[in-house]
Amino acid sequence: MSPQRPFIGRVLAGGLTWLGRRRLAQTSGTLSLPGLTASVEIIRDRWGVPHIYAANDHDVFFAQGFVHAQDRLWQMELNRRLATGRLSEMLGDLALDTDRATRTFGFERLGRADWELLPAEDRQRIEAYCAGINAWLDSPAGKRCRPLEFTLLRHRPQPWRVEDTLAFSRVMNWQMSHAWYGEVIRAQLIAALGPERAAELEISDAADNPAVLPAGIEFNALAGAALAGAHDPFLKRRMGSNAWAISGSRSASGHPILCNDMHLQLTVPGIWHQVHLEAGDLRVTGVSVPGLPGVVAGHNAHIAWGITLAFTDCEDLFVEKFDPDQPRRYEFKGQWLDAEVIRETIQVKGRREPHVEEVLVTRHGPVISDVIGQPGQRLAVSSMALRPCPALHGWFALNRARNWDEFVEAMRPIEAPQLNFAYADVDGNIGYWVTGKVPIRARGQGVVPAPGWTGEDEWIGEVPFEEMPHALNPAAGYLVHCNNRIAPDDYPHYLGNAWMNGYRARRLADLLVSNDRVTAADCRAMQMDVTCLPGLEFVRLLAEVFPQANRGVEAGDVARALDLLTAWDGRLSTDSVGGSLYEVTRTALVRALFAPIMGESLTTRWRGQGFHPVLMCTHEFYGHDTVVLLRMLRDPDSWWVGQAGGREALLRRGLTEAVAWLTAELGPEPQGWQWGRLHHIALPHALGVQKPLDLVFNRGPLPIGGDTDTPLQTATLPGAAFANDAWAPSMRHIIDMGDLEGAVAVLPVGQSGHLGSPHYDDLLELWSRGEYHPMLWSRAQVEKHAEAKLTLARGG
Repeated sequence: MSPQRPFIGRVLAGGLTWLGRRRLAQTSGTLSLPGLTASVEIIRDRWGVPHIYAANDHDVFFAQGFVHAQDRLWQMELNRRLATGRLSEMLGDLALDTDRATRTFGFERLGRADWELLPAEDRQRIEAYCAGINAWLDSPAGKRCRPLEFTLLRHRPQPWRVEDTLAFSRVMNWQMSHAWYGEVIRAQLIAALGPERAAELEISDAADNPAVLPAGIEFNALAGAALAGAHDPFLKRRMGSNAWAISGSRSASGHPILCNDMHLQLTVPGIWHQVHLEAGDLRVTGVSVPGLPGVVAGHNAHIAWGITLAFTDCEDLFVEKFDPDQPRRYEFKGQWLDAEVIRETIQVKGRREPHVEEVLVTRHGPVISDVIGQPGQRLAVSSMALRPCPALHGWFALNRARNWDEFVEAMRPIEAPQLNFAYADVDGNIGYWVTGKVPIRARGQGVVPAPGWTGEDEWIGEVPFEEMPHALNPAAGYLVHCNNRIAPDDYPHYLGNAWMNGYRARRLADLLVSNDRVTAADCRAMQMDVTCLPGLEFVRLLAEVFPQANRGVEAGDVARALDLLTAWDGRLSTDSVGGSLYEVTRTALVRALFAPIMGESLTTRWRGQGFHPVLMCTHEFYGHDTVVLLRMLRDPDSWWVGQAGGREALLRRGLTEAVAWLTAELGPEPQGWQWGRLHHIALPHALGVQKPLDLVFNRGPLPIGGDTDTPLQTATLPGAAFANDAWAPSMRHIIDMGDLEGAVAVLPVGQSGHLGSPHYDDLLELWSRGEYHPMLWSRAQVEKHAEAKLTLARGG
C-alpha cells in the first residue's frame, strides 16, 4: 500500500526490520512469572488479537498488562511520559512545551486524586494490571525483546507505576472534553469583527440535520431501582466518531445491531489494541488502550456498546485579576485570595539545569495563559475534565454490565469525559446515554471568557445525572450519533453549542430510514459511505445561480468546472474528479470570503486550528465553515458576500481558482484530477519526524475517499493541503446481538508496535478496503483461528 521507498529507505528498513524480528516477544510455550495466583492462558489468533483466559480478576488484568507491554511498550512509554510531563527527559527541548502544558493542566495530580475515589476492588485491578506490565519488563524475555525505539534513543524504561496509568486516563478524559478553546476563538472574532459580524460565523447546523434525540422521541422513564422516578483522541485532542444502534424490528436478523467507528488521528501503532478477557463472571471483548486496563468499546455476553464524543460544553475560561504588587494573589468578590502555587521541575535531556514551571491554580482552575500562547491575559480554565472523578470505576462496571439498568449505573461515575454511548443487548433493547457532568451557570452560557473576579459567572450546579439525554427503545427503531447536536431546542438544560455539523448523522439516518430490514452488510457499506451532502447542496446552488439555459455565457475554466460539478454524483470516492473540484472550490471560496477581512491567521484558527499540535490541534469550530459558507451563499443580503463582489462573482472566482490550482498540481486533463491523488492518508510513527526513519516506521501514504462530512470521515487540518492529516476511523466494529460469534472488527494498522512483527501493519489492507476480521468469541472459534498459545505459570 505504501509507495516504493528509495534505495536507502529499503536498506535501512530491511536492516531494522531484521533486528526487530529478532526481538519479538515470546507468544508460545510457558513463562513462569511471580505475581500470579494461578496459570493464565493467552491464545493469539491469526490477526494478532490475544484471548486471555484466567481464573480471577487479578490474573486477567495482570495478563492484560503483560500483553500490552509485549505488543506496545514503546507506545505506552510515550503515553505515560505525555501524561506525566516527562517527554523532555527522553526527547529534549523538542518536547518541553508539551511537558509545560501537561504539568500545568495537572494530569498526574488529578490521577492521584482519582485514586482516592476508587473502591478497593478497582485499585486491586489497576495494581494487578501494572504488575503485569512490570512482570514483562523484569523478565529475561522482556529485557531481551525491548522495542527498537528504545535502542535508537538509548533509553531504558523504568518500572510502570499506578500513577502512570491514572495520569494517562486523565489525559484521555481531557482530550475528549470540550469546549474552552472555542471561547478563545470567539473572543478573537469579536475583537476583530465586532459582535454582529462575529455572530454570523457562529457554530450552527443546517436545518435538516438531526439531533440525536429529535423531537418526538421521548426521554423514557427508566424501570428498576437504578433510577426510580427519573426521566429518561503523542495523542491529539481531536474529534469525531459514528455510532448507531438498530432495533430488531428494523434488522434483517430480528435482533439489534450495534455499529461504532471512532475517529482519531491514525498513527503507527494505532491507539487501540484489541483484546478478549475471560475470568469468572468477566467475559468481554473489544478495543482497549495500552496503558489502561479493561475494554473501552465492544461487547460482553449480554450487552454491546460504542462511543462517540458528545461535545457538551463542560469547560469555561475565566480572566483572573492578579495583584500587580503580589502576583500570586487574585481578586474574587472584592477580596484578595492566594492562588495555589505548584512548582513543577522538568528535567530536559541535554540541559544541565531543569526547567521549573510555576503553576498557579485559582478557585476556577489552573492558569493556562502562558502554555496556550495567550500571555496577555491571565486565563484560568474550569473544566469537568480537570476535577477528580471515579471514571475508571464506571469502565470496569461497564465491562460486566448485564442489562440496561446496570449499563446506566456504569454511566454514573463517568463524570468525564463527555461521551455518547450507544447500547444494545441480547434481550432486544437498544438505547443511548450521554455521560459526563455538565455545569449549570449562574449567568450566561459560557461562550466567551468571563471575568473571574466578579463572582457573577460561577458554576452553581450540574445537570442531574438522571436528566442527561438518554433514550431506551425509541419508537423510530434506531439511534444515530455522529458528534451532532444532542437534543432538540425544548430540552430543559443548556448543553452547549459545540457539536459538529450533522451532515454525517443525516446521511446515516437517511440510509436507515430507507431500509426497513438492515443487514450487517448494509452496516459495512454505511461505515464506508462517501456521499457528501454539503457537496450536493453546493451543486444544487450552482445550478440555481448558473442555470443550464444560461450557461452558454460562461466560458473557459468556469464553464469546464460547472460541467464537471453538475455531473458529479456527490460521492467522494478516490477516483472522483467532481469531488476534487468541489473540495478545492469550497476551500478557495472560504478563503476568498473571509481572509480579506479576517486575515489568513484568524481565518485558519476559526476553521479549527488548535493551540498545540500535540495536545489540541483542532477545536469545536472545525467543520462549520462549510455550513457558514453555504448559508451565506444562499442569503442575498449577506454582508460578507457583498464585500466579496456578490454571489456570482465570488463563485466564478472560486471555480476559476480551483481549476487553475488543480491544473498546476495534477495536470491540465480533468481525468487526472481524482480525489485520491489529493486526499491520502499517512500513518506516522513518533520517530518518523527524524529522517530517514520515516521510511522505516511510517506507513502510507495511500489514497482514501471521503472528507469530514461523509460517514467515512477523513478530515483535513485547516490551513493544510488536502491530505487526511486530522482523523479517520481508528477502529470499526459491527455487532449483531443475535449472533455474537458473527461480530466483526478491524483496526487501521496492526496489533503489534514492533517493527518486524507480522502484525505491525497486516490490517492496513483490510481496513483500507472496508473489510473486517471476526471478533472471535467462543472458545471453539478462538481455537480454530489460533496462531500461538502462551501459558503464564505462577512463579516463585
